[in-house]
Amino acid sequence: MKPVTVNRYWMASCFPDWMRYKSARFQLEKTQKKLLHRILTKNKYSQFGVKYSFNSINSTKEYQKRVPLSTYDDYVDFIKSICNGREAVLTEEAVQLLEPTSGSISSNKLIPYTAALKKDFQRGVSPWIFDLFIHLPKLMDGSAYWSLSPVPKATQSIENSCIPIGFESDTSYLSNHTKGFMKKIMAVPDRVKMITDISSFQYVTLLFLLTRSDLRLVSVWNPTFLSILLDCLSEWWDSLLNDLSNGKINPPGEIEYRLKNQLELELMQDKNRLQKLKQIDPRKIQSIWPNLCLVSCWADGNATLFSETLQKKYLPDILIQGKGLIATEGFMSFPLWGREGSALSINSQFFEFLPLDGVRETLLAHELEMDGQYEVVITTSGGLYRYQLKDQIQVVGFDKQVPMIRFIGKAESVSDLFGEKLSEGFVNGIVQEFLKVHDLDATFIMVAPEQDNGRYRYTLFMDVVPSDAYQKRELESELDRRLRCNYHYDYCRSLGQLNKAKIRLVSTDAAKRVLEKDCKSGMKLGDIKPTILRSTTGWSDILNGRNI
Repeated sequence: MKPVTVNRYWMASCFPDWMRYKSARFQLEKTQKKLLHRILTKNKYSQFGVKYSFNSINSTKEYQKRVPLSTYDDYVDFIKSICNGREAVLTEEAVQLLEPTSGSISSNKLIPYTAALKKDFQRGVSPWIFDLFIHLPKLMDGSAYWSLSPVPKATQSIENSCIPIGFESDTSYLSNHTKGFMKKIMAVPDRVKMITDISSFQYVTLLFLLTRSDLRLVSVWNPTFLSILLDCLSEWWDSLLNDLSNGKINPPGEIEYRLKNQLELELMQDKNRLQKLKQIDPRKIQSIWPNLCLVSCWADGNATLFSETLQKKYLPDILIQGKGLIATEGFMSFPLWGREGSALSINSQFFEFLPLDGVRETLLAHELEMDGQYEVVITTSGGLYRYQLKDQIQVVGFDKQVPMIRFIGKAESVSDLFGEKLSEGFVNGIVQEFLKVHDLDATFIMVAPEQDNGRYRYTLFMDVVPSDAYQKRELESELDRRLRCNYHYDYCRSLGQLNKAKIRLVSTDAAKRVLEKDCKSGMKLGDIKPTILRSTTGWSDILNGRNI
């Protein structure tokens, strides 16, 4: 079956959810109220529902009054009960699996997935896909690469559980019908995710991508993941072409023998394609995939710099569309063609919002204001109730009544060794302005504490430095002055708990080193978000940093 036929079927399957969204835009308050009622009614006899008397809740205000705001710690005992096989704990509906997530800063969490929650994800994915096909119909004429996450060794043996742990693939939250479409247009086979060695995973991914001259769409999470992947092309080019010629797979790292044989059977051989590739400079990405027309990745908050680098360095003529706000816990928003930000996925979750101005009463979706900044709180069909996601957003517009939002940072991402309370949002703003003022075109930046002769200081790691000697001496002083705009940081500096900030120049493969470090610590590739602020030490050795 040709890709265009498969994509037309997929588009048609997305139409009902697209129309559901289009209709709901005019009745936001009613849509959200109805969704909350559905969730509470379906789960009133669950352990959680009985505890908070869901069967007698008749209004949104009553729900907010009766059920407290929650974090993952509030669900630990409930999750343990689910793992032990107890039914109707958070939801009356059976839990199909528990999906591990670590986020960018937290330890492992297990998020319960029900059939209803998977449908709620589809209600966010489908309008996005339908909108894409409408406005960029040439996407339907070829294949797509949907980023796979290799299975981390650390999560392959999570504690004993009666419930399956982890999705079989990154597209498992889609309907079985949709997954059938996806398999026929996926440029990289699903089983590639079983390669646990990162270099081998990257090599085999590139090998399959090179076979597809019809590649139209690339969807990844972290833009640095794609940058690193494309960086490897030049290094492995001759080996990749040799493997394509022989129909073999010889990666730089380990790969299980049986898996290797299975993948070799799926590797397409096309002599015409191979001859064309032999005439191409591996640095000319758009010559390798001449039909590529859209890359979807994170592009807001801390990812802004990295998505801009991806476009400037590799894809100057390719459209990069920022993803909406999506977490393992729920589907918050999806992009719309030509619109700033992403549309709140009002058919997926019941939303509340905590204003960032310190007011602790939550607002509902229809109460948000233009330019307002809020922390997202969700109630889901998977059994999370008034769950503080810790994602911070800003309203940048409206699609009829629906807020268009932009991710601005994580509320809980704080480095706090001595009470300095440096937040990621503050540090990101400081560093971005610092780079702009000094016209520093960095493609990698990270701020982290470093130990120096028993004392600590914060260090800005970056991959570019000005040539002017005087400016080099002044840069660190200015960086420290900017950080001291934070009262708590300034206080720690005054007490001598922290030394003056430093700047260190890092190697060109710094982003790759960070990715490898996070993967080795057990993080799932799809969970690794661009993070400018780190609270752990030891990065100077990892990044091969040296003084400016």
